[in-house]
Amino acid sequence: MSGTPPLLSEARLQQAIAALPGLPPLIAGLLADLEHADDLNFSILAQRICADQGLALRMLRLANSSFYGLSGRVASIDDAIVVLGLRTLYTLVLNVAAMRAITRPPCAGFDEMAFWRHSISVAVAARALATVCRKNPDIAFTHGLLHDIGQLLLASCFPDEYRQVIVRTDGCAVMRLEIERALLGVEHAQAGALLAAQWGLPSEFAAAIAQHHAPESEAADLLHLADILAHALMEDDAPIPCLSAAAWQRLALDEAQLLPVLARIERDFEETRKALLS
Repeated sequence: MSGTPPLLSEARLQQAIAALPGLPPLIAGLLADLEHADDLNFSILAQRICADQGLALRMLRLANSSFYGLSGRVASIDDAIVVLGLRTLYTLVLNVAAMRAITRPPCAGFDEMAFWRHSISVAVAARALATVCRKNPDIAFTHGLLHDIGQLLLASCFPDEYRQVIVRTDGCAVMRLEIERALLGVEHAQAGALLAAQWGLPSEFAAAIAQHHAPESEAADLLHLADILAHALMEDDAPIPCLSAAAWQRLALDEAQLLPVLARIERDFEETRKALLS
């Protein structure tokens, strides 16, 4: 591939992102409301959520998951809002928005279910790590959930080009970043960061996505480690990405702190998956 012009460019990528359909009005309105939480009327918010049956069902499933310790006791959207909190609700709405915004099917060979399973496992890992590192667990969960959204974007908007990436990596996620750079001239972390900026998400969010393979900030450090733990715990026999020594030093964790995190990730993953994907 040396000397071969890249198949894509950042300009083409930005054009594809700009051409994506806008978020559904209900979802866009909910995200706007949740960004201005001080002025929220919870009763009106609950009514708006109930207008989207898919979102309402995911909320109830998540609120009744073992993570919140209230299995079978959260029966209304009003109660679910209280149990989940506004940051988690924002994450849930954003997840639904992501699933609906990229409407074209991904290219042949792209395993969309495996993609979302990995995304959820990273989100669960990031949330668990954030608790240990005394960071906001809901923000970490949001970063984890959409950290690889650039892969889905590239596979959906440029199916012919991204199919060549998949063929060359033979399903190995660890090799994908290197092949993307060499073959496409852009890579999924860059694509995801551009999409986050297009959606008007906080700059810290876009930076964490952009840097999750080469972290340069606290948010990216945590996301980077969560990604590695998810690969190690949830993907049998798959190669594990290399851990950044600098990120590990900045996080200042030790084995005694990490062991309970591993157990929590495995415990919480399946119910979170069911709540978000079923």
